[in-house]
Amino acid sequence: MKINDILRAVEEAAPAYLAEEWDNVGLMLGDGDAECTGVAVTLDCTAETAEKAAAEGCNLILSHHPLIFRPLCNLDYSSSSARLIAALVRGDIAVYSAHTNLDASASGAGAEIARRLGGSPEVVGCGCYADIEERSAVQLAKDVARLLGDKTVTVTSPEGRVRRVYIVSGAGCDDGGYAAAKADADAFVCGEVKHHIAVRSAEEGFPVVGFSHYYSETICCDVLIDLIKSRFCGLKVVDARNGCPYKTLEEL
Repeated sequence: MKINDILRAVEEAAPAYLAEEWDNVGLMLGDGDAECTGVAVTLDCTAETAEKAAAEGCNLILSHHPLIFRPLCNLDYSSSSARLIAALVRGDIAVYSAHTNLDASASGAGAEIARRLGGSPEVVGCGCYADIEERSAVQLAKDVARLLGDKTVTVTSPEGRVRRVYIVSGAGCDDGGYAAAKADADAFVCGEVKHHIAVRSAEEGFPVVGFSHYYSETICCDVLIDLIKSRFCGLKVVDARNGCPYKTLEEL
C-alpha cells in the first residue's frame, strides 16, 4: 500500500480542514506515492524517533506535533532541527503531522481524556465538554493525574464540586477556554495553566485542573496506533513516542 493510503485514513478521522489557521498539518516531508514499509507513531518527531523508525524498517513517521511549524529560513546543520530533517531525507522517511485537526476531532486527546474520565465527549473546536460522575475538584485532579500518568497535575479551588468538565489538551489554557468552561461546565481541565487564569480561578471559586502538555497529548499516540492497526491489518505499526523531555524532582 502507498503512504497516501495511510494518510487518507488519518484524514478521514481528522480532516485537515479542522486545523487552526495558524497551524501546519499534513505531509511535512517525503513521497506520498511511495510504498509504505511501516508506520512509526510519536508525539514529537525527534532524532531518537527517526533512528527507531529506521531500525524498525518504517518509512513513515506519524506525529502529533508538526515537524515543521514555522517556515524554515535555512538548513544549517549546526541546528538540531536541520540535522533531523537531513537524517530523514537520507533515510527516505516521510513525516506526516496531525495536530489541531486531530485535537478538533472525536479522536483527539481531549475527547480521549473525556472518555477515560467516564464521559461522552461533545467536541467544540479544539476543546470538548463531557458529563462525568460527580466528584470534588481535588478528586478530579487525582483522577486526571492517574489516567495520564502525570505527576505535575495542579488544581485551583479544590473544594468545588464537578459534574461537567471542559477539556482542552496541550497548551490549551487561555482566556477563551476559561470563558467556555465557565459558560457551560463546572471545571476547566487544561494544559499549561497561565498564572493570571489560576489567580482568577481561585478568586471566582471555579476549579481549574492543570496537566502538562506532554502527558495530555502522548495519548494521541494510542489513538493513532489503534486507528492504523484497525484499518491496515498486517502493516507494521511501531510505538515510537518520544519520552517526556523533563523529569520531576521526584523522579531524580
